[in-house]
Amino acid sequence: MDIAMLSKEAGLTLFESLLTMAIMATLLTLALSSYGEIVSEHRPEYALKRIKHALSLAKAHASATGFQATVCHLEHNRCQEDQWHKSITVFIDGGEPTVFDAKDKRLYELEPIHTTDNLVYPRRAIVFNRDGSIKGFTNGTFVYCLPEYQGLSAGLEMSISNSGRARLRDTDKCPL
Repeated sequence: MDIAMLSKEAGLTLFESLLTMAIMATLLTLALSSYGEIVSEHRPEYALKRIKHALSLAKAHASATGFQATVCHLEHNRCQEDQWHKSITVFIDGGEPTVFDAKDKRLYELEPIHTTDNLVYPRRAIVFNRDGSIKGFTNGTFVYCLPEYQGLSAGLEMSISNSGRARLRDTDKCPL
């Protein structure tokens, strides 16, 4: 008789299983609705860290090969102004500067950022000299802005020094 009583008490009813699944589905729906916001808040950091990686790669190759390395968006094999939100290419620039020609070698390509986001940089290309320094005399800053949401606009910026070092920080340069 003890065995018969144990087997009746050792399971869940259909109602209990359905109730548990309904509660889990509700909690999952609530969690997924806020997941999109969490992911979008990290898009600037993710994209800028990938650009930082591409810059490190370009600097290392310029130093190792003795050729200039260029980072920019290419259209018709030429670096373009104000196109940093599109795909970014890193290449060894052995021929004409900021032009991808037969003497050059493509090293890496970053896919475009999210279509609703904005990424700007004040120059059309970043060119690393053979010693690993950046060609030019002033620092530059990438500014990555998320679209406005509930009257607020957030983003990050990454400053690039003449030596090629990059530093991430919050920004107030995104439009409000």
